[in-house]
Amino acid sequence: MPSTMDIFIVASAYGVDFVRKNGHAALIPLAAGANANGLEIRRELFLQADDDIAPELAALKPLLAAHGLQAVYSAPESLFLQDGNLNLPDLAARLGEAETLGAATLKLQMHHYSGSVDVQLLRQALADSPVALLLENGQQDSGSRIAEFASFFTACKAYAPAIPVAMTFDIGNWSWAGENAIEAAAALASHVRYIHCKGVLGEGMRRFAVAPDDGRVDWRACLSTLPGHVPRAIEYPLPAGAKAQAAHVDRLRSACEPTFAAPAGVNACQ
Repeated sequence: MPSTMDIFIVASAYGVDFVRKNGHAALIPLAAGANANGLEIRRELFLQADDDIAPELAALKPLLAAHGLQAVYSAPESLFLQDGNLNLPDLAARLGEAETLGAATLKLQMHHYSGSVDVQLLRQALADSPVALLLENGQQDSGSRIAEFASFFTACKAYAPAIPVAMTFDIGNWSWAGENAIEAAAALASHVRYIHCKGVLGEGMRRFAVAPDDGRVDWRACLSTLPGHVPRAIEYPLPAGAKAQAAHVDRLRSACEPTFAAPAGVNACQ
């Protein structure tokens, strides 16, 4: 039976310069041609002024639909301001842009998390949007540690009904925080709804993304611990050519694919 695993390609995998020169629209047929299920649209790669981005997103929506692709909308802003309070203006604006794009999810960062969150205010901010919020472990000093995410989701879980917020688990980014990605997967798996897959080489600020098998982290061990059916995304430089790109998509789709013989929630790496 064919795998139902959804694989996204992050826009930056095609090269920042290429995206900025040609626009996200040029990536849509490439992602479809590689047999991906979706494309992660990156707000920081638009060259337009803020007021002109929404029309660009609206234009992408029918193109994505025509190619049978889903969308994740990624923005570089954090859910929190530097003083630790919720960044409500940016949250509202980015949720609106994600809805314009037709994305089911919005991915933000969690920088400046102070150890507490006004859960009631966050619930109110998300209540009127059909878009689910995903927070990613990033590459900065704050909002990038296992304990921070555990604290945040514990606070959110303490209130009912559940808040539509979950985690983007970036396998490679834990290296920037000096955290163990496999330990992070074990601690945070229940909150993960989207997985960024990449390997990392280099040290300090000279780290760079590579294909997972070329990196230092046992990415398959991470996937075997994380939820088996949440979407995965390629976030490393892809080679040129539809055939080569499709091979990367297929490899990620089949890696640690859930098996019918495995107990519920358990994956078997192939």
